[in-house]
Amino acid sequence: MGSKQSKQVVISGTAQNEITGNKPEATTSLDTKPLNHPVVSGSGGGCPMKKNDGGYLGGFFSKKPKGEEETPNASKSESASSSSTSGCPVKMKSSSSKTQYNVYSQPIDPKNNMPAVANQLPNPHQSEKLDTIRVKSKIPKGGSDEDTWTYPSPQMFYNSLARKNKLGDTEESDIESVVAIHNNMNEKTWSKVVEWEDVLDPDGQKSGGPKLLKFLGRPSDLSPKAKFKNIVFGYPLPFDRHDWTVCRPDGTEVRYVIDYYFDESSASEREDSGMPNMNDRDAVKSVLVDVRPAADSAGSMFGRAVTMPYARHFEKSTRFEPLPILPTSDLKSQIGESEKVWANIQQSVQESKKVAEEKSMVLKREDLPNGEIVDINISDKEAKEIAKSFVTMLDQCKSVQKLVEECKDDEDCAKASLALTMCLAKVVCPLQQETVATALSDDNFDSNDEKAAEAYNARFEKALENMSVCVNSKSQRAVIAREKYPEAFQ
Repeated sequence: MGSKQSKQVVISGTAQNEITGNKPEATTSLDTKPLNHPVVSGSGGGCPMKKNDGGYLGGFFSKKPKGEEETPNASKSESASSSSTSGCPVKMKSSSSKTQYNVYSQPIDPKNNMPAVANQLPNPHQSEKLDTIRVKSKIPKGGSDEDTWTYPSPQMFYNSLARKNKLGDTEESDIESVVAIHNNMNEKTWSKVVEWEDVLDPDGQKSGGPKLLKFLGRPSDLSPKAKFKNIVFGYPLPFDRHDWTVCRPDGTEVRYVIDYYFDESSASEREDSGMPNMNDRDAVKSVLVDVRPAADSAGSMFGRAVTMPYARHFEKSTRFEPLPILPTSDLKSQIGESEKVWANIQQSVQESKKVAEEKSMVLKREDLPNGEIVDINISDKEAKEIAKSFVTMLDQCKSVQKLVEECKDDEDCAKASLALTMCLAKVVCPLQQETVATALSDDNFDSNDEKAAEAYNARFEKALENMSVCVNSKSQRAVIAREKYPEAFQ
């Protein structure tokens, strides 16, 4: 935003004029007090806005963030040691390591290159508020000082599905139930892993037992066993696959392969089936779990072929029950449906791979690709609702729009642009606007605490980005609605 002409930081003025058909008039009816918030670094005020030359205005980033100005030194190698209760490697913190940033200037966790602050903010296209409370699992966590793994909150789960383009027809109101079933399924899976470990490593159980070191979702990779069961015995295809790596007390790592099947005939009619208790192994009978150690070593193969069958049939020393190798008649009848689900999974994975980077939602009407109007279905009823909301929005925000048109320098333009987006979002994206407003007033941290400041910056920038994307998405739909149903905007 290096000049007055570049004020299209958060919403295109061209798009606004196309929606209404005329230029907004000035008014003084709206209170436009400055939006104040803690200044974390530098002496300048204002909000974090990036300029056309790549620099940043005063306030949160009065100096260009690391990662854009220079490549920070890589973190010093972290030493691994064994805890007193387990041979699992524990990552030790390095006080001398420098903060690393991604291309969006967000501080990242060098262990996984993901943003250091968990994304608990509403998605740009979300309309209902979701719970942000996280539940601790009973699964011991390896490679960490933490005692157990912690499940993502409904908001984090929703954001993850959206980021991976896996929301599909999932409604926001369904997310809490999806998370509850997901957590229950994981606890059931871990209990089966422990049953295997009781048999394969009985001495390890006396020393604290196994811990889950890492896990990987592989929904598009069919395991050899699942493929064999499908081709030879007519078993339906699994709807998901996980690979879990456990760490035994002596430091040995063992990979487990888990196939998840859905049996519609076993779907529970219990009242709590949609919100099962995390530890109730019988609550979700429709999800069948096939757990076994991967054939990565002679020991694992011997355990599958000899040790576990002997423990089950002769010693009677385990409660572990594998899935029957032969499917029931009900399962056989679901082969066609499972193949459709599998095809959809493959298509979803391919589509996700095509999205190399996040695309900007800020488009002018002439920038929309050919046929966009045909692709976006907007009914006459929706067009009228859009027209009503945007008339209200533009009427309430005229005075702020005037500030944007008359701003003289970068800092004033940044403040005016943020104020305009806040005003517009209050009407069309209230959930996202509330999140930004809350972040602006959240100054309960020591500004000298670098880590707290970075977390605040990351949270605020993400909230601001989500709000801006939401507003621009709504404005695009309004442009298309006006073109398809001009009478609704008269």
